[in-house]
Amino acid sequence: MESLKEKLQSPAFMMFVLYFFTALLLVIFLEKGTFLLWLNSRHNPFGNVFFRYVTHFGEGLVFVLVGIIFLFYRFYNLILLVMVGFFQYILVYLAKALIFNFPRPSIFYEGKEIVFNLVEGVKMEARYSFPSGHTATAFALATLLICLTRNKLLQVLYMLGAILVAISRIYLFQHFLVDTLVGALAGMFTAGLIWWYFTQKNPDLLYHKSSLQRGLLKS
Repeated sequence: MESLKEKLQSPAFMMFVLYFFTALLLVIFLEKGTFLLWLNSRHNPFGNVFFRYVTHFGEGLVFVLVGIIFLFYRFYNLILLVMVGFFQYILVYLAKALIFNFPRPSIFYEGKEIVFNLVEGVKMEARYSFPSGHTATAFALATLLICLTRNKLLQVLYMLGAILVAISRIYLFQHFLVDTLVGALAGMFTAGLIWWYFTQKNPDLLYHKSSLQRGLLKS
């Protein structure tokens, strides 16, 4: 198992740093919605199909599918996945539904003289814009998978997938850039913290238990 230092020096984490600071600068120096409208004005047939399907990787069903795979190979990974999914969901739900409850772009621009493109088959949501739940889910899952694998190429692909989910939420006119940025932070922080605590800080709680290093195929 790689150490926290090795994970922070990985190409995948460098990708996140580049993504984060680029998005942060845009959030700081541009008015809210500027990047959203810019990206929306560049809709095209390929992007409409691509992002319509990519955005599904930020849904809870993906957690379930990965959990089934973990069930067969390593119970320890499954336990971490369940904890990450639970705490990430609670964190995002409390923030978006009980604290902020900001309107989605479709409501934010309602009544304003702005024409925007929509993707056929994508339902426009109205409430709970901040932070983006899909983005948080994608980054939580990607972060955990990155922490659980040594393969650098797979790590980069996981991170790329999460970033594409974040972009898809803006492209589909479901979220503002700031929503996805905070969602990415929430997902990465939750998954990273849980992995660090049970693998690096207190490995005797779960990681060093031989019974949890097995799955249904390794029993």
